[in-house]
Amino acid sequence: MTHTVHQWVLGWHTLSFMACITIQGTASHPPEPPDPSPPGPAHSWNLFGKPGDGYYTQVEVGTPPQKFNVLVDTGSSNFGIAGVADEGLDSFFESENSSTFVDLGKEVRVIYTQGSWSGRLGQDVVCFPGVEGVAAPLMTDVALITSSKNFYVNNSKWQGIVGLAFPVLAQPQGALQSWLDEVTTRGNLSNTFTLELCGPSRENGPSLHHGRLTIGSGGGGCSPKAVSCPIRRKWFYEVVVTALSLGGKAVNVPCVTFNTDKSIVDSGTSNLRLPSPVFKAVIAELKLQTSDISPPVPEEFWSGNEEVCWSQGSEEMWQTFPNLTIDLASGNHTTITITIQPQSYMRPAPDTNLTSSECWVLGIDESHTGTVLGAVILEGLCVTFDRTQGVIKFSESTCGPPVTLGEIHNTADMSLCVYTPEGIGGLTLASYIMSGILGLLSLPLVLAALRWAWRAICSVQLNSEVPFIYLDESST
Repeated sequence: MTHTVHQWVLGWHTLSFMACITIQGTASHPPEPPDPSPPGPAHSWNLFGKPGDGYYTQVEVGTPPQKFNVLVDTGSSNFGIAGVADEGLDSFFESENSSTFVDLGKEVRVIYTQGSWSGRLGQDVVCFPGVEGVAAPLMTDVALITSSKNFYVNNSKWQGIVGLAFPVLAQPQGALQSWLDEVTTRGNLSNTFTLELCGPSRENGPSLHHGRLTIGSGGGGCSPKAVSCPIRRKWFYEVVVTALSLGGKAVNVPCVTFNTDKSIVDSGTSNLRLPSPVFKAVIAELKLQTSDISPPVPEEFWSGNEEVCWSQGSEEMWQTFPNLTIDLASGNHTTITITIQPQSYMRPAPDTNLTSSECWVLGIDESHTGTVLGAVILEGLCVTFDRTQGVIKFSESTCGPPVTLGEIHNTADMSLCVYTPEGIGGLTLASYIMSGILGLLSLPLVLAALRWAWRAICSVQLNSEVPFIYLDESST
């Protein structure tokens, strides 16, 4: 989520397993009536929500179990649940009513690019009844959220978050193991999960969407015909964007700009978020290609502050807006392409209906922390995150908006698109100072230090035996 859990105890596991199955009726907060069943086999969908508010799944915490919904987020690694009342919530976890809750006495704070929360760290029995293969309870780390800023979304129906990114992002660092790592390790599951986000459906109206989360191998029913790209660094699911085009016309910015300071795949973010220079170029091109629309698109629409409406089923309007294609590096000279239609990067406006007109808001906005491939890019895809192999696999889904995948070979050197931070860090600067002092005693040492500094800063070379996308400071 770009707003920028631990010990298995057999006795607790047995107790909580019985609680999850036989004592659900005693939960402190009875669950709301379920969302209308989406098309297809009802039992297969375990993710729900409203466009713009993220995808959530049900969780049961404590003994007896208290039921909540948590946002499924590939942009963070903490499992957190509301621990106090908040005006944006309809319920919260009451730890004093759980016989299995353990307060670890540690403070925790998580900061996203759009929002933050803080609270205290504890442990309790947690189970995800709708997630196949991990429905059994697990004693795990739980952050009780006691204060937040721009985190909860009013009426979104979720009261917490489950982070699915790598454990290095979990806070406090080194103090816990993420729920995903815990459940795959203790359950002897493949360190892999699959997300299939279907977006809004006409059968249930545009105000609802659904999807599926699968933990472990098997691909979650994804098509075997897939394209893949490596994960550049194992923290966020970082990738390298090499190009972006609208209606076949490339956005004219240096490709490194897309990845300044990173590019990530993040299910907890609704929109496609782009660095300022890229965002401005994309909006300019969209305005140019839609200039013939009458009446013209209001200026506030492009900043996300106003919606556009047109008659239901007006295909002419959709044909005016161009398709959007994003290229991701899959090697030094290869890329994969994801092409989405305007129905993907235009999100249904809140409270819109399908009676006489359809209203939409732009699902593209500006970012100050790099590119974020949010739900508007992922919907219509079946995406497998293979954490062991360090690969993300994309295949076309059987649900959601139409998306086209492709591969391009023998492209230009994609290593030019990798962002490298400028400047010298504090430790590096200190090493130069020490080298200077030692140089007073040994001229050869000074010459060696200068030669190393020149090679490290001014002439970094890529290791030809390692795909560039895996490179970090230790492999250059």
